[in-house]
Amino acid sequence: MKPFAALISAMLLMVCLALPGTALESKFFTVTEKTISLDLGPGFEMVRGEFNASENGMVSQDFIINNTDASGAAFVSVMSVYDETLSKMSPGALSELFLIGGISGVEARGDQEIGNWTAVDHKGNNVTVHTMNSDDERIEMVGSSYDMAVWNLDGPSFAVMVSLFDKDNTTQAIKTLAVI
Repeated sequence: MKPFAALISAMLLMVCLALPGTALESKFFTVTEKTISLDLGPGFEMVRGEFNASENGMVSQDFIINNTDASGAAFVSVMSVYDETLSKMSPGALSELFLIGGISGVEARGDQEIGNWTAVDHKGNNVTVHTMNSDDERIEMVGSSYDMAVWNLDGPSFAVMVSLFDKDNTTQAIKTLAVI
């Protein structure tokens, strides 16, 4: 019995000595500055809007793009996902989730989808653009419809765009919008 008691005592001593030396680890999040790039030609400008930090696992930066030479504008929100569960989803599934949420939100206020078309992003991926019809007086000034799209920019970053531009400028925005 004595050798067994000595063995137990030695094991307890080893455990007690090992505990203070155990490294503790935890994840933490940082915000890094990146550059958003867009090539629409002369007359266009991009104005940075609000930065939104969320406890829901996402941060976003809003931008307004307008053309000083013609009517129309686009709202772009660049979102980065850091939520552990959302990060495990594929970029395509996350884009679809964000799009469904956006379309449901505008349909709840009375807007209706009247069609869709496809553009190609800066990585060569197809992006479905949904054309929405609205009775909103602010939108009627530039026509009664607008385009809405969501796509993955790179890794955890996504673009959500609502465009009042014509199809050519909306396509060019999707094609050239990149985070570098």
